[in-house]
Amino acid sequence: MIHVTQSQNFQLNLCIKYYGLPTIQIVQHKKKLKVVLGVLIDDLGLQCGAEVCDISSPLANVESIEPEKLPNELENVLAQYSIVKRDKLLLQGERNCKNRGLQALRKIIANSMHLYPELSIEETSGLKKIIFKNEQGQKITLAESKMKDIWTAKCPLIMAQHYKDTYQKISKLNPHTNAFHIIDFSETEDYNKVITGTEVGLKLFLQREQTNHSLVKISNVFLSDFDHENYILKTMSNFEMDLSEIF
Repeated sequence: MIHVTQSQNFQLNLCIKYYGLPTIQIVQHKKKLKVVLGVLIDDLGLQCGAEVCDISSPLANVESIEPEKLPNELENVLAQYSIVKRDKLLLQGERNCKNRGLQALRKIIANSMHLYPELSIEETSGLKKIIFKNEQGQKITLAESKMKDIWTAKCPLIMAQHYKDTYQKISKLNPHTNAFHIIDFSETEDYNKVITGTEVGLKLFLQREQTNHSLVKISNVFLSDFDHENYILKTMSNFEMDLSEIF
């Protein structure tokens, strides 16, 4: 299973180039490979910066994964590819991922935090933070609150929820599949928050017990604005083993 998404501020020229990849893969693997295409839409605008995404209003419509409308420019790009079935295209908005991520994180904190040794809560001078400690021992802030029940989500939490939603949607479309490979295209400037979001997603939302012991492998491809032939590849999975020969 391959899910191709353009994270954050997608660039149309990159969409044009990389939506051709699944067609090549299908020709090579024929019916052995099922492909689901998707797009993560930056619908936060100026509310979303490199370090933080703010929520100043109550959580709304957290059950909805898909944004209401795609930009016309992207609709025109998607229309060029016969592989894209518009009614089956997986659409996600950062705003919904932000809201749903906060809701999921607060549920963990309230009910099952003891199951997640990577998580902790710190409070300094009235500022409360939910901290995730990554494999390198670095402390990553997932959310913070200055006022009761008003939380600010950090970008890694948005990406973690994005991968959770992606897995849940494609697993429903393919209930007999037990191996999922998410391939996510991003810009190099988003490397840190995307990689951290991948680790958070796998550790908090996509553990083997949470995926019915299905393999979920996430490959992040980071592309350069200046040279589209240059890229950085980072892969992680919810199985603690060498998976290089599986895909």
